[in-house]
Amino acid sequence: MFLRKHFLDGAELSVLEDVMQNLRWIFSTRRGSGYFLEDFGIGDVGFRTPSEMVVSMTDEIRHNIRVYEPRVEVIDVDEDYDDNGKQPKLIVRLRLRDQKEKLEVVVDLAQKSFDVRPARPVVKR
Repeated sequence: MFLRKHFLDGAELSVLEDVMQNLRWIFSTRRGSGYFLEDFGIGDVGFRTPSEMVVSMTDEIRHNIRVYEPRVEVIDVDEDYDDNGKQPKLIVRLRLRDQKEKLEVVVDLAQKSFDVRPARPVVKR
C-alpha cells in the first residue's frame, strides 16, 4: 500500500506480499473500530450457532475483499470442521486479478484467528 511503502518501512513489496499484508489488516481489524470506515474489518461472531457464524462471516469476508482489496477475486469459500465436526473453519480461495497467483485465507471461527498464505497445490488422487 502507498502509505506503508512511503511512511513506515519504505520496503518494496511484491504485489502478492502487498495483497497478503492488506488482507491481514482487513482480517485483524474488528468491524466498527474504524469510525470512518464502519464496514471495514470482520465482526465479532458473538453468540451465534456455527451455521450462523459461517453465513455471516462468509458475507463479511466477501464484502471486505470486494470493497477493500479489489486486486483479488474470491474463487470460493468452503466450510471445514474439526475432527469432532463441531468447530467450523472457512477456507477462502482467492486469485490475484492480473496474475495467476492464488491465495488462501483460513479462518478459524472458534479460535478467532486467520492465516493468509499462498494457495497450496491441490493434490488429486
